[in-house]
Amino acid sequence: MQDIEIYPASWYYNACVQGFLEVLAYGLGEKGEEIVAGKILQEDGRAVIPGDLMDAAFKPRGTPFPDGYVFREVPAELPALKRIGWWWVEKSYKEGFIPSKDKKAKRNNSTNAEKIDMVFGRLFHFKGGYYPNLANLGHLKSTASKAEFLNIWFDLNNIHTLRTPICSFCGRKTELEINSSTYNTFFTRTVSIYLGNSYEEFPNLFWDGNPNLIMCKQCRSYFLCFHLISKFFINSDSLLVNWHLNRLLAGRTGKGGHKTLLSAMQYDRQLRRALGSWGLQNMELLVFEQDSVEYYPISARLARLLLIPRVSSLIGQIANDRIWEIILRERFDYLPTVIYKSLRALLKGGNNEKDPEVVYKDVTNVAPVTNLIHLYYTIRQQLARNEGGTSMGYLNLKAIQAAAAEAPVDLNSNLDKNLVYRLLELTRLNKKTEVYHLLLRLYLTSGDNKQFPASLASLFATSDSELFKTGIYTFIAGLKANENDEPQGEND
Repeated sequence: MQDIEIYPASWYYNACVQGFLEVLAYGLGEKGEEIVAGKILQEDGRAVIPGDLMDAAFKPRGTPFPDGYVFREVPAELPALKRIGWWWVEKSYKEGFIPSKDKKAKRNNSTNAEKIDMVFGRLFHFKGGYYPNLANLGHLKSTASKAEFLNIWFDLNNIHTLRTPICSFCGRKTELEINSSTYNTFFTRTVSIYLGNSYEEFPNLFWDGNPNLIMCKQCRSYFLCFHLISKFFINSDSLLVNWHLNRLLAGRTGKGGHKTLLSAMQYDRQLRRALGSWGLQNMELLVFEQDSVEYYPISARLARLLLIPRVSSLIGQIANDRIWEIILRERFDYLPTVIYKSLRALLKGGNNEKDPEVVYKDVTNVAPVTNLIHLYYTIRQQLARNEGGTSMGYLNLKAIQAAAAEAPVDLNSNLDKNLVYRLLELTRLNKKTEVYHLLLRLYLTSGDNKQFPASLASLFATSDSELFKTGIYTFIAGLKANENDEPQGEND
């Protein structure tokens, strides 16, 4: 057999290829991941699977191994099942793709036949399955019939027909079985619950109500592996980069997968090297929900920001999904509004804040708001430095926080609290003169002979309204932190 070349394409296709390569790596044993990363995946972004390896993988037990490979063999009681089919079952079973009622059984010693039954029951069920009704569970009762289904699906042999169409996914010429099921030949909802349509319903994406996205047998094999990456997927223009990114996060992702990504970017050198070499390529982040896909394109500009340890660290510490979405959509200018909302909610003193754009969870913990201020300031500085724009200017946030700790303000006093409310509103409106007079009067009438802090005085000399707001917001957050006598977030 000739070597199999796989080229990167759409995110869904790349995700399925990632799942297929994980099945292949599992079948190759302890050195499987090393073989996939070092021999199969190429620097130019392709995957090249040796023909003798594919031939042996798509054959049943007893077929000789090619030199240099050690396979996980098919169990003796399943001699007719192809190796790739068994690896697919075992990998799916180990990753927990079995019915909820069978989760407890997984901890016990399930037989090989039970493993096949459980995986089929989870993945092919018409309700909640990843490939609904692709395998008709009503007819596939025995282990032998299920093994036969996998053998037919994982098939690279050519079929002789009168016509030779083009695969809609890899662009190669393929053959259609004249009597084959539509489900086995065309890309429909039975193959993909996210992108496929039902050809029996209207409206659909098919021409004149008929399916027309042809799957060659090679691509068809990949599509049955989507479930293995169906929580969180990072896509780029390179299958090699995809492999490193997603393998580093394998088993550590979920609904809050972005937090794991940020943590890995901060601490994982291999991931940082992979992203660094790839920074100017296209990157996409996809989070799969039960009935939808959250899609975020990540530009080279944003990728460079996320590679900065301080930026990724602060986003991770804030741990707010709304902030993550704002960052992904590069709506950095909206962050001051979130800071204002969060400070106002903190001053109100409620722990039941419903606004998703309020970043604190506990009224006694100001650190998330302080970290958000630091994040906005850092992003503005980095963008100015990277893009040659107008710098935001320098703020000594640590000094402003220290000034707040010494300020003659007692937030337990209604009078002082109302004063800080007014300070917050005047800052939001960019009323610099009124803010200055309010603060100056505060210090002059305190009776403690406290000098007006130089760190605050410098804010009124700037013409940058965002610099001014950031400084005053830092001061207000410091007042609240001082009330609770807590650490004030990260220092500059």
